[in-house]
Amino acid sequence: MSPLFIVIEGLDGSGKTTQIGMLKDRLQGGGAACYLTAEPTELPTGKFIRSILQKEIAADPRTVAALYAADRIEHLFHPEEGLLHMLAEGYHVIASRYYFSSLAYQSEFADPGWVASLNLLAKRTLPADITIFLDLDPEVSLQRIEARGETKELYETREKLTHVRESFHLAFEHFSKGENIHVIDASGDPVAISDAIWTVVESRLG
Repeated sequence: MSPLFIVIEGLDGSGKTTQIGMLKDRLQGGGAACYLTAEPTELPTGKFIRSILQKEIAADPRTVAALYAADRIEHLFHPEEGLLHMLAEGYHVIASRYYFSSLAYQSEFADPGWVASLNLLAKRTLPADITIFLDLDPEVSLQRIEARGETKELYETREKLTHVRESFHLAFEHFSKGENIHVIDASGDPVAISDAIWTVVESRLG
């Protein structure tokens, strides 16, 4: 059985962290090795992006889009922590966010076609075996973010979350060729959501 590259997408507050943890437990429970990762990464490129998201540094939105693409290339090809390396080592890789997040989050201020072109290398090199989109009403997303009590990041407003959700659906519509995308309602019980994700993943495990 070849290891799978699984991407979990969704608005902030959609439960990505919870679902990634539950999926990891199920895969490991079956004896598989898992590697969890996220974008922005913990590599230098990703740390720089985080400083922009946390409003410590200001940057033009087009610069942010290009930085995400650069971080993704590092994420793919890093010799020790890269996606390709971990898959070659036999790990199932579960990533929180990949290039559809760039299409969704950066398309408000940068041409979506240009953002897509920045991410062509990633799409050609390693499209996800499975992309799960945890779909959530922006109002619920905002309530969950506010319940954390943390400082809001750059994209965590009602207007931006609404735009991002719409942009995810548009990206899936226009850039989905060759992709295996599953949209799952993220408003319900976490265990039921986990079961729905597992049904998709199990069908690819063979």
